[in-house]
Amino acid sequence: MRCRNNNKGNMLLKVVSVLLLIASVFSVIWLRSSVVSIEYSLGKLENNKIAMLKERKHLAAERASLLSVERLGKATAKTYVFPDRVRVVYVKQNTSQDMRKTAASVQPGRESRSNLLGMVRN
Repeated sequence: MRCRNNNKGNMLLKVVSVLLLIASVFSVIWLRSSVVSIEYSLGKLENNKIAMLKERKHLAAERASLLSVERLGKATAKTYVFPDRVRVVYVKQNTSQDMRKTAASVQPGRESRSNLLGMVRN
């Protein structure tokens, strides 16, 4: 009786081990095929990246040519005219402290700004 139980246990152990072996072989094959398909996808993406970089360089060169000084000069020469030197007024920025003090102080004979605003509000 004891031999029969041992035979059934050995038989069950052999069947389970064979099934595990077969399952492990199929899982290894599945993993390798997944890795290969991912490598193909990465290759396609790398080719896309290279094509996009080439297109970006091409677009940057086209943009530079469109914004070039010569092209702008040709385009503006037809529509814009240089102003007459007699009509041009040059304005210089005066940064001296005297102007700021003069503008901030109230000069005799003139109404202060606050008085003028008060008159307007009334």
